[in-house]
Amino acid sequence: MLDSQSAHLQALDSADLSQLQAILNAICCETGRPLRAREIEEIAALLISLYRHGVADQDKLLSVGLLAWRRKRCLLPQVTANSD
Repeated sequence: MLDSQSAHLQALDSADLSQLQAILNAICCETGRPLRAREIEEIAALLISLYRHGVADQDKLLSVGLLAWRRKRCLLPQVTANSD
């Protein structure tokens, strides 16, 4: 018998994917990054993993996705202009 958490470990259906897509679209709008950007794809993988482990609240997933974006952005090397 499957409990609610292990049920999410099954394959995602189209409704699940639509919810996650809407969250990713919101993250893309907020960050100005395209859906195919590497960091957005990494955030998508994180959100799918969380969803499959029972985190289904859209507000929580959006918050986690945006937090992951901010953390990635802080870790990216900063490009500065060299002054001669």
